[in-house]
Amino acid sequence: MDAVALYEEARTRDTGQSGHYNRNVRVETADGPVVVRMRNHHAEAMDLALWPEPEVLAAIADRVPSAPRLLHAGTDPDFQIHGFVGGRRVDTLAPEGAALPGAVLDGVEGLYRDLLRVPLSALPPVPRDWPDEGDTTGFAGRLTSLVQAIRHRGDEEAEGLYEALGVPKDPCGVLRERFRGLAARRFGLLHADVHRQNMILTDAGRVAFLDWELALWGDPVYDLADHLHKTAYRADQAREVTEGWERSAPLECRRGWRPDLGTYLAFEAVKSAVVDTVRWGRRIADAEEAGERTRLARELAAKLAAARPHWEAGARTVPRPGEIEEAVARHRV
Repeated sequence: MDAVALYEEARTRDTGQSGHYNRNVRVETADGPVVVRMRNHHAEAMDLALWPEPEVLAAIADRVPSAPRLLHAGTDPDFQIHGFVGGRRVDTLAPEGAALPGAVLDGVEGLYRDLLRVPLSALPPVPRDWPDEGDTTGFAGRLTSLVQAIRHRGDEEAEGLYEALGVPKDPCGVLRERFRGLAARRFGLLHADVHRQNMILTDAGRVAFLDWELALWGDPVYDLADHLHKTAYRADQAREVTEGWERSAPLECRRGWRPDLGTYLAFEAVKSAVVDTVRWGRRIADAEEAGERTRLARELAAKLAAARPHWEAGARTVPRPGEIEEAVARHRV
């Protein structure tokens, strides 16, 4: 396999699936299709990241069979080649709000079972200043620090939009206090980005989980909360997934997990509002049709409404969609 030639072929195409951090392009070879995965170095960091993705995939190759197979990792240029997974991406089978096939729920439970049995010794080294084993409060502090940095990362226009829409300067102030009460739990390997677009229901009826660039070593309850938030299950299936996680997670990973799951879900709502105020603001500003602008403004209003109960007491009421459109027009980000 001439990896660089495959990269050059993929790089010139305008096809493929693009996420926030990477673009994936299917390329045919004499031995069958592969996926060329190319890093977007201009993407703003919106998530914690601990290790280079190829190192994670190499470490878990024999321990997490639902992860993609790493065939090549290049550094100059920066790209990967993964084994192609045949099947249907789950969001094309069941868009947000729709019930997911039972095989997907079983696959998610199996993923958690595999993840939480990977020892730290099998993974790449963590930074020396990473929270110690079981320090869930320290781990959560990394999450809130990132959101605080995102909140104050932008220019004057972004700051103006945040203020106009009532996003506090310290959006995690209340949550920071709640995080101090997290139960101590054994850490585990977290995927930290499992959602409908990152799951493939294979032709064999199994589930493959893509996009491991955000994998972490930390509190397993956070991984569950992140998944529930991003996947937007129906209530009955959210219960099924939660029960599956409880069955698959070792006891030492589950201590005090039920109230802490609610705290992490509150964090996810706050993070979404902070990140998407600017992202949706840009989409609203770029939308050419009034109906599209209104739809996006309604979505942003819902995100702000979900976060508001977790901000400081006396937080402003959530602006209406029309007010959001007006604020975006004044503060183009």
